[in-house]
Amino acid sequence: MLIDIAAPWDGMDLPGYALPGGGGVLAALAVLAYVANDKGKGGSRRPNEEFNRAIERVVGGFFRGIGRYVAGRDLSGEPRSTATWWRSGIRTDGGDSVDDVAAVPAPRAAEPAMSLAKPATGARPSPVLRALALPFRALGSMGRALAVWGCWPQAARSLVRLAPLPAAWGLWRHPDATVTVLIGAAVVVFLVALAGPGGFAWWTPRTPTDDELLGPAVWAGARQVLRLDENEPRGKWLRLDGDLSGEGARIVLRLPLEWMGGKDSMGALQHVVDTRVPGEWVAQWERSGASQYVQWTRKPKPAEKPVLPAYVEWKPTGNRFEVFVGQAIEGNRIVDVMVQTQSATPHWGVGGDTGSGKSTVLYIPIVHGRQHGELIDILDTKQNSLIEAEGHSGVRVHKTVRSCIGAFGEFMVSMMAAEAAMGKDAAPGARAQLIPRLLVIDELPTLIKMAYVWWRYGLKGKGTPPFLDWFSIILLQGRSSDHRIVVGTQQFANSFFGGTMERSQIGTKIVVGLQDRISWGVAFGQSTPVVQYDTTVKGRGAFADKRQAPDADHLFVREFQPAYITPRVAEHLAACPPAPAWFDAGEIAPWITGDILKEADLVAAVGAFLPGGKYGPDAPSSVTPAAAAGQAPHSASSAHVTAAPGTAGVTARVTVAGAKGEAAEDAALPETYSLAEACAAGIVPWKHSTARQYKKRSEERGIAFPEGVTDGRTTYYTEEELKDWVARWQESTRA
Repeated sequence: MLIDIAAPWDGMDLPGYALPGGGGVLAALAVLAYVANDKGKGGSRRPNEEFNRAIERVVGGFFRGIGRYVAGRDLSGEPRSTATWWRSGIRTDGGDSVDDVAAVPAPRAAEPAMSLAKPATGARPSPVLRALALPFRALGSMGRALAVWGCWPQAARSLVRLAPLPAAWGLWRHPDATVTVLIGAAVVVFLVALAGPGGFAWWTPRTPTDDELLGPAVWAGARQVLRLDENEPRGKWLRLDGDLSGEGARIVLRLPLEWMGGKDSMGALQHVVDTRVPGEWVAQWERSGASQYVQWTRKPKPAEKPVLPAYVEWKPTGNRFEVFVGQAIEGNRIVDVMVQTQSATPHWGVGGDTGSGKSTVLYIPIVHGRQHGELIDILDTKQNSLIEAEGHSGVRVHKTVRSCIGAFGEFMVSMMAAEAAMGKDAAPGARAQLIPRLLVIDELPTLIKMAYVWWRYGLKGKGTPPFLDWFSIILLQGRSSDHRIVVGTQQFANSFFGGTMERSQIGTKIVVGLQDRISWGVAFGQSTPVVQYDTTVKGRGAFADKRQAPDADHLFVREFQPAYITPRVAEHLAACPPAPAWFDAGEIAPWITGDILKEADLVAAVGAFLPGGKYGPDAPSSVTPAAAAGQAPHSASSAHVTAAPGTAGVTARVTVAGAKGEAAEDAALPETYSLAEACAAGIVPWKHSTARQYKKRSEERGIAFPEGVTDGRTTYYTEEELKDWVARWQESTRA
């Protein structure tokens, strides 16, 4: 009886029978198991251990790959984007790596993540062309979406990866229906793309937040500083606002309680934020509570510096002791500048080079003073710098040197008399006569120089003239007697004012136009930083009023734009009440008594320079009202002037001949030069350094050098004096 060995296996569907040789797979598996578990002698060695581990790695990697494939994750390595199961992400692998610094690509403008819209360039096409191009733009968007496959949500990637399995099964079992479904799905995808940013832009992809974009980089640096384990979740320790561009944006980092966090470590965390987050961030540390953290907020944008207007309209203040002179920048605001003449520094001045606009600023105190009843004397050796103020009641303009010095002396005596009239022992009613007075000096250095030349060469005076002493007395005592001074000068040097103490009475100093560093330091102090301002704007400058800078030990200097009043000077002055007749007639103040005159002459040698004195003006400077002012002219031809001591009975009258005589006297004064100017002009035939050496040697040899005149800073000589000295020096060298 024959037995059919294969009979029991009939009808059974074993895997081995699907292969050639039937059962070969089972045999192969048995051999593999034996080899993998084979032991060496004594069982102490496992020669196939590495082989076993290789098998485990291959099998494990195979199954992990299947899991990654099904889950929509990257098939190997670390995730290349921040995408999660339901949310899209951004690339985190940095793109293609480079091995050489020369291969680093050039910087390019950042593009929005996952942008599916193609930016438009050039002219916008017609609506018809745009409609025809929509399908192609939608296809382009689909291509760009495929290019950022790694940033898709994991659910979407899983769906795409698994879609071929049901599609293949459907094509095998139900091909017609499956084809229909696939075509419908393709149409839906196309319509979605057409409605997207590449087409009608009815929807746009989600924009990644700043937390997604910048958080990983900040966390990588912060984790190392805090010495946290690399497996610590970022969300537990660090949070960045989704939009860090707003004013209230924050970055919050929790700090471990065991973290010591010294100064260097805190600086390292600040460095991480500064280098990995755009913008400037300010840290606020909380280290004392149970919950310790550091919070960064965006540094507030500095307020934009205001810009001064190029034109400021002058306005009256209604207060005699507040003079509106323009506008300035204080901090981040524009403020009106008021000169407070009732303060401890009642006098003020304007500095600047010729043509800078300082004479224009001097119109302001003239108009302001007249509107409040003050009497104005102007010393104008330039003779035309304040021409708009001429011819108006209450404003006397002195143009010749003799007239200016006479007015200077009369102003000082008036101040001394007013001081006495306010005393307890003054005669009843003396104070009622007093009227506030203002002395405006334009081009102070020029006046001083011309006065010294007039004294030395015109009057043949010896020694030092008393003019600067008068100036010092007025600056120190003028406030209490309502006699104030406003000066225009090229520079606020001590020598022009008689000394440091006197110059300090110029409380408000204004400079206009371009200023060199030396002139700036003379005006405001060497330690005061230079304020940068636009010198192309007419009149633009800076001012200080003895206020100290809020955060430093120097004067508070502000950028300044003076008010422009020139076109309306005549109008304002014509509207002022008329001044007393004695003032417009050129007489000296009625409160000046004979006793005061004697005392002033004894103290300051002023008597000879007053009207009627030996060196006084030929005629007083009276006011001839301008025709446009509409005022009745004062008859000055018969106006008597109080005589100076020793000149009783002498009267002064306003005559054209007298005015011409003083002008001729000024014209006859010799031209003077400093030693440097004389060398440059060829009067002295040597370089300045050589001339200074010869000057010193000539004095050592007993060869007299000219005395010259000085304005307190520089000594000036006539051409005749210098040539005489050169001849005598050259003669001595030939002997």
